[in-house]
Amino acid sequence: MSLETHNFAFGEFLLDTQEKVLLRDGKPLPITPKALQLLFVLVEKHGHLVEKDELIKLVWAGSFVEEGNLTFTIGLLRKLLGDDTKHPRFIETVPRRGYRFIAEVKESSHAALPAIANEKLDAVLPPHKSYWLLAVGIVLLLSIFGLGFIWFGKQAGNPAKQAKFTRLTTNGKVTNATISPDGSSLVFAQKEGIGESLWRRQITTGSQTQILPPQNVAFVGLTVSPDNRYIYYSVFSQNEAVQTLSRVPISGGAPEKIPEIDSDVSVSFSPDGKRFAFTAVRASLKETYLKMADADGTNQKTLIKTKGDDRMFQIFQANPVAWSPDGETIACAVQETDENGVFYRVLLVNPQDGSEKYLSEKRWNTIENVVWKDVNSLAVIDSEPNSPISYIWEIIRKTGKVRQLTNDFNDYQWLSSAGGNLFTVQKNVSSSLHVADFAENTKTPQAKHLFGEAGVIDNVEWSHDGRIYYNSWSSGKNEIWQINPDGTTPRQVTTNSHLTFSFAISSLDNTLVFSALQKGRMSLFAANSDGQNIHQLTDGIHDFLPSFSPDGKTIVFQRASVMPTLWRVALAGKQPSIQLTGYHASHPAISPDGQVIVYHFVDYVGKNSHWKLGLINSETHRLLKKLAFPVPILERKTVWRPNTNLLTMIFNNGENVGILLLSATNGKFETIDNLAVGRVTSFAWSPDGSRFAFSKNSETNDVVLLNGY
Repeated sequence: MSLETHNFAFGEFLLDTQEKVLLRDGKPLPITPKALQLLFVLVEKHGHLVEKDELIKLVWAGSFVEEGNLTFTIGLLRKLLGDDTKHPRFIETVPRRGYRFIAEVKESSHAALPAIANEKLDAVLPPHKSYWLLAVGIVLLLSIFGLGFIWFGKQAGNPAKQAKFTRLTTNGKVTNATISPDGSSLVFAQKEGIGESLWRRQITTGSQTQILPPQNVAFVGLTVSPDNRYIYYSVFSQNEAVQTLSRVPISGGAPEKIPEIDSDVSVSFSPDGKRFAFTAVRASLKETYLKMADADGTNQKTLIKTKGDDRMFQIFQANPVAWSPDGETIACAVQETDENGVFYRVLLVNPQDGSEKYLSEKRWNTIENVVWKDVNSLAVIDSEPNSPISYIWEIIRKTGKVRQLTNDFNDYQWLSSAGGNLFTVQKNVSSSLHVADFAENTKTPQAKHLFGEAGVIDNVEWSHDGRIYYNSWSSGKNEIWQINPDGTTPRQVTTNSHLTFSFAISSLDNTLVFSALQKGRMSLFAANSDGQNIHQLTDGIHDFLPSFSPDGKTIVFQRASVMPTLWRVALAGKQPSIQLTGYHASHPAISPDGQVIVYHFVDYVGKNSHWKLGLINSETHRLLKKLAFPVPILERKTVWRPNTNLLTMIFNNGENVGILLLSATNGKFETIDNLAVGRVTSFAWSPDGSRFAFSKNSETNDVVLLNGY
C-alpha cells in the first residue's frame, strides 16, 4: 500500500494522500504538516495499535522530540475531527502504549476519482448535462494538470530528495555550532548553568571536551581557523551592544581578545588562514560593512559599505560571509529593498579590490547562513516567509542553479561544511501558554499551564474584557486566537491575516493592529475585535511591534530591523505615518497615561556602547531619560504594568526565566526569579495588573550531519 497513490475515506472525511489534504464534506480543512503526517500513519494502519515510539520515529524522523509533541498533535487531530477521548469515533488511546484508528476506512486510488466526481455531478445535474459537463471537466482537469506540471518543472528545477541526518549531539541544548576545516572536530556552544559553555567533540570517537566553562553569555559566532588550532568566537553579554572578537585554542587554554574587531557574527577565513572576512555595523550612522582583517585583527579593510535601509548586511547571530576554498572570492548574504519589498541575494566579492557581482538573479526570503560546500557550490539556509520552516539549498557557482537539499518541516540554524559534508543545527519547538497570579504582597507568582502545542507562540496580549489573545499555527497558518484565562473556549479570531511578528489590542474596544507580510512588504493592518474588516494602516516595507495609545486613536510602531526608528500612525488611517526618532530605537511601548514612550536603543559613549532604555515625551518626542539595565536582557519586549510606573521585562539566568520590574521614575528595580524554565517569548499583564500571561517555548536543538542529498 502506498500513501502516494491512495485516498482514505472515513465518516465525512476524505484524506487525499497525493495532494496532501484533508477534506470534510468535500471542503479542505486547515491542518498542520505534522498533524497531517500523523493522520497518514494512523489511517494507513487503521485497526492496528501503533506504538508511541513508532509514531514519533515515522512522523518526526531525524528529529529529537518529546512525547509531549505527539500528545499535543493527537489533540489537534481530535479537535479537527470532532473526536471525543472518552467515546472516540476515530482515534482510540491505548494507555501507556499508543493509538489506534478505529473508524471504518474505505480506500481508493486516484484513478477512481473521476467516478466519484461523476456520482456527485449526477446527484445535482440532469443526466443529459452531467455527462457533457463531466467530459468538459475532465478535459479541463487534464489541461490544468498539464500546465501545472510545466509550471512546476520551471519553478522547481531540481526538487529535493528527503535528506537523511546523522545526529551528532543528543542533549537538545545546542545554541551554535561549526565544524573544523579538516572535519575532525565539531565545536558547539550549549546552554548550561548560568549561561552557555563551549565544547569540542571528536567526530571519529565521539568523545567530548569542555573548552570554556559556563558563562553568562550567548555565543553569536563560531569559527575554527584553517590550521585547526583556534576557535574564533563572539558573544553577547552584559547588555553590551558589540563585543570584541576572541579566540581560544581548540585543545583548550586561556582565551585572548582580538583587538579592534567588533563583530557579532561568525568570521570566515581565507584558505591560507592569514585573513578573515566579517560583517559589522555602525547603527548610529545607519551603516553596515563587509570587512576583512589579518588573523590577529590588524590591517582592517572595508570592502563594501552600505548606508540606509535599501541595502545592508546581516550583523548579528549569523554566518553571513564565506571565503571560497580557492581564495578568489567572498560570498556574502545581503538584504536589499525595492518597490516590491525586502529580499536577500548572494554577492560574490573580490577580496583584492572589493568589486562585486551577484551569484545569480535569485531572490531569497531570508538568508543568515552561507557556506561553501566545495569550490564549485555554496549552501544557504532560507527561511520560508510567514512560516516557522526553513530549508537548506545548494547553489552552483558557475550557473547559479539552485537545488533544495531539505524538504521537511524542521527549522535549521547555523551551517558549516568540511570535506563536502554539511553540518547544521536542527531545531524543534513546542510552545505553551501560562497565567501567573500575583497576590497583593507576594513575590512568588502561582503559574497555571493553560495548554501546549507544536510550533511557535511568540505573541501574547490581554484584552480589556479579560481574555487572552495569542498567535497560533494550529490552523496551518499564523493567526490570532483568543482564550479565557482559565484555559477554556479557545477560538480563532483572524483568517488569512498573513500575520507575522506581532500584534496589539486596543484597551477600549479590542480593535486589533498587527504586522502582516504581503507581496514582500511587512506593513501594519487593523481589524475589528472579531477579526473582520481587515484593512491596511501603513505602507512601509518593515513595520511591526505596534503599541496602542490609551485613547485607542494612535499606534506607535517600529520601522526596519537593522536600522530601526519609531513612527506613529492614526488608527483612522487617513494621515501618513509620522517619524518620531531619527536614531536607533526599537520595541516601543506607550505608558498607561499616554505621556511617555519607552524603547530600546544602543547608547554610544566613547568607544563603548551598551543597550539601554530611552524614554521620550509622546507629544514633543524630547528625550526624558536613559535607564541602564540592572540585569542582562536578551528579549527586548517591554510592557508597562497597569496602574504603576513599572517597566516589565524578561531576563534569563541560565535556563531559568525571571521578571524584571524597573521604575521608570528613578531606575529602582526588583526581580521575580524562577518564573519558568526555557524561553519566555511574550507576556502581558491583565488590565488590573494582578495576573501575568506568558508564552514559553521549549526547544530541542542538536547538530546533525546531512546525508543522502
